[in-house]
Amino acid sequence: MNAETEAAVEAHRRIAGLAQANASGLDKASQMAQAETWVGGGAPTFAKELFQRRTLLQQAFQRALDEIAELIARRGGTPPPRIQVVTPPRTTMSAGPSGFRGIDVGQMESLIRELDRTGPPLLEAGSQMQNMCSRLCVAPDAGHTIGEVGAWVERQVRDLRTRLEVIKRTPPIAESGVPFTGPFPSPATVSAGMAAYELFGAFDTTNNKAGSLLTRATTGDAKALEELRKLQSEGKDPDLARRVNTWWRGLNPNARSELTEKSPGLVGSLNGIPSATRDTLNRAFLASEERRLTKKIAELDEEMRKLTRASGFTVDAQRTVAQQERDHASAMLKAAAEVRAALGKGGKEGRPPALLLLFDATAPHGRAVVSYGDPDKAHHITTYVPGLTTQVENSTEDFRRSLTVWDQANSVDPLKKTASIAWLGYDAPQLDPGLVNPDKTVAMSGAAEKGAKELLSFVDGVHSTHDPEVPTHLTMVGHSYGSLTTGKAAAQRPFGTFADDLVFVGSPGVGVEQAVDLGIDAEHVWVGANDNDLVAKAGWFTANPSKSEFGAIRFRTGEGGHSDYWAKEKDSLQNIGYIVTGITEEVSSPTEYAMILAGKQ
Repeated sequence: MNAETEAAVEAHRRIAGLAQANASGLDKASQMAQAETWVGGGAPTFAKELFQRRTLLQQAFQRALDEIAELIARRGGTPPPRIQVVTPPRTTMSAGPSGFRGIDVGQMESLIRELDRTGPPLLEAGSQMQNMCSRLCVAPDAGHTIGEVGAWVERQVRDLRTRLEVIKRTPPIAESGVPFTGPFPSPATVSAGMAAYELFGAFDTTNNKAGSLLTRATTGDAKALEELRKLQSEGKDPDLARRVNTWWRGLNPNARSELTEKSPGLVGSLNGIPSATRDTLNRAFLASEERRLTKKIAELDEEMRKLTRASGFTVDAQRTVAQQERDHASAMLKAAAEVRAALGKGGKEGRPPALLLLFDATAPHGRAVVSYGDPDKAHHITTYVPGLTTQVENSTEDFRRSLTVWDQANSVDPLKKTASIAWLGYDAPQLDPGLVNPDKTVAMSGAAEKGAKELLSFVDGVHSTHDPEVPTHLTMVGHSYGSLTTGKAAAQRPFGTFADDLVFVGSPGVGVEQAVDLGIDAEHVWVGANDNDLVAKAGWFTANPSKSEFGAIRFRTGEGGHSDYWAKEKDSLQNIGYIVTGITEEVSSPTEYAMILAGKQ
């Protein structure tokens, strides 16, 4: 055996020792987080992220050992027996039996100690792995991944300890917002609202002043609500929707009533407000907008009649402005009618009622979000993001697509609840003079980058309001330019905190070079491209996601063009239904396509 082979064998032996000592390091903490150490607030999110780091840790050790074993074989040595590092979890992921039950201080302190014990050895193991793998030129990122997991653990220890101390020294508050006056049910248990708010909600680690805005909003301050809506549109704070949700739950009934009577549209537009509440508020707002727009059109008609009797350059300019305002008001009135028609399709033929999660008549072509089924109670949630020429005033097809996906998912898994959301929540590019504007043209990513911020905030809201008693699976479906918007959003929420599965159809590119850059495992990134879809073959934005080197799973769609993915009985619709319901073993692949998964061809 030559010196190079001996070095590889020795590295394999040492890394196997590191794996034995550290690969299961997060198992106990993961089990504790899932076993109701605390529930409510961000507990499900933290447990999920901890579990994902556990998986990344084991995969990194496995990758390094497998690649070194292959290297030994290539150099003529006898490869060592394969060591199985990646193991299934001992418990299933669970959000716990209740959304707001509080926190056991002693249990939380035990979890922090367990994490504190784990972090430093992982940092050291990552450093050693990086050195050994670099010398052998194998698994270049394995050591970095392990070190990053260790650094993440240490950050959580510091953060959890700080938050826990805040909770321990703060009088508990009931969900109604009223301080408790009697003894606690258990001396070790802090109240539900306080635990949720301080642990994962209102402990302000950002500079965005969300806490002060929520305090002002409690008094009925409409400007504070407007500033929260603006803050939300920036998509920077992944905790904002959870903070809004906990704030809302903590308001007393009188404060809620005052807010909703004064500003139904503003409250209804906030991600983190329960979906059923948003629906009630936004339907009322929709009706008031219809009245406002009808009145405005009448006023503009009268103004234009007066202007026609005058002449001159200034009058012509005023007439042009008035006509533009009337055209927009008329389009938004039509948009309201489209939304009403879409809502009317819910609750019929076995389908669930539709919920209106957003209506905005101030945007150039309006914005609207309609969900078929309640996403707060659903087992399967899917959100459809459309692309070029999306307009609420001409949105019949977009709403139909979401309804068709609900039908398909329900036919596949009728025993579980599905919510299918049509998200027309951004200013998509249009075939108009905006084509020359970098922020609006379909040829550039400016509109997608702005839309991704809104989409991030919306999905954060979906996570924050979902009932933790109901296991859920979230799938994003991006079509055409909407796939770029979806990809831009996914890349900003790593470790699966954005969605469980990503589906791209008719995609010109999703803004990254490889599927692994989208924040989830490549085996959960799906791409469909119809035979005659020229947009899907273009690859305008970075890599073409339908190519094998991108690393996604290509699913069969069949014949058709750019807008034919939702036709009934088509392979594409059937496969989307399987992905949405998590029955991915039934997804069919094109015969010419090889699945791009580690160890599979």
